[in-house]
Amino acid sequence: LAEAARGREDRGMPPDQGCYEERYRLTFPVARSAAISLVSLIPAIFSHQPLPWLILCPIVFVLATVPWLLAVASRKIAFRADMAGITLGPDPLSWPFRHASAVFVPWADAEGIALYQGGGPFGWRIQDDPCIGIQRRQGAPALSRGNKPARRCPVPGVAAGAVRPITAWRLDRDRLAALTAAVAPAIPIIDAGTGPNQGVEGPGQAGSVTET
Repeated sequence: LAEAARGREDRGMPPDQGCYEERYRLTFPVARSAAISLVSLIPAIFSHQPLPWLILCPIVFVLATVPWLLAVASRKIAFRADMAGITLGPDPLSWPFRHASAVFVPWADAEGIALYQGGGPFGWRIQDDPCIGIQRRQGAPALSRGNKPARRCPVPGVAAGAVRPITAWRLDRDRLAALTAAVAPAIPIIDAGTGPNQGVEGPGQAGSVTET
């Protein structure tokens, strides 16, 4: 299905209405992080004195930038919604401390899709990112990890393991709304304040609920 959907887009055909998929790609936050990290490496490369902060520069580059670049190069699935449910791809910045693997949430276990500013499921981040989280019904099967409430998520019922930052990919809110309206009309898209950012496309105001 994924290959067929990409083939339709490559031929200029309308996307498959039964599937909405986004893959990791080069975005402004990724390019900015890579540029800052590369600039910080210059003193470390050309300096003849092994100062402690110069030694830290390559470490920061490996931890903060390389995972994003690898995700972009791999073109792995970042987000997918289809007739079966929603798949959240692995979080690049969860490495190397913890590995946030892909998570699948069937529509039967979902109560809403939350968009908000907050932290990712695992790992570390300096600032809040636009995030997408799946609000699951009470009594839904436990996730393999990350069952505690998501950090700084204003929507109840969103577990940390069912959240992904929208940084190394872009979310087309219109396509997501169209897909949910077609296959899961009872699932609302809750805009809990993503704010102006480089990761979410489409209309919507902070604090609103997009009816689907």
